[in-house]
Amino acid sequence: MYFKKIAGSNIITVSPMLTISPDGYMRLTFEELRQISLVHFISGLDEDNPALLQEGATFSEITGYTEWISTTSPAISIGWDWMLQSSPAGAVYYKRASNPRSNLLLVDAQQRDLGPARTATLIGKVVDEINWHIVVQNYISTRYAS
Repeated sequence: MYFKKIAGSNIITVSPMLTISPDGYMRLTFEELRQISLVHFISGLDEDNPALLQEGATFSEITGYTEWISTTSPAISIGWDWMLQSSPAGAVYYKRASNPRSNLLLVDAQQRDLGPARTATLIGKVVDEINWHIVVQNYISTRYAS
């Protein structure tokens, strides 16, 4: 852990000391992850949809990806796939369509690895708490407006 004083205030924040392990992962606990802010990096539409190559009427889903990063050094990277869904009322919304991918491997309080599957599930809980839907919608609308 390291301490950081916020300039111009008496507030001191506590952050985990992040290092990259020889296997490429950064390890931290779920509680430490929840303390780290993530910011939007990039989002895009999947352009390799097979329905785009077919002639005639076909059912096609609109899908894409998004990547979020921390402001820490080294940076944490978390990405996931999304798809547009419609509700019975006709509203369209963004839905996470995959487990997150990341350079993190979460550990327990004794610093034992939780494994990739449990890590992805827990990171998914963090992702689902982020208001990513609106950020991605605005980014996609701007990026593909032309």
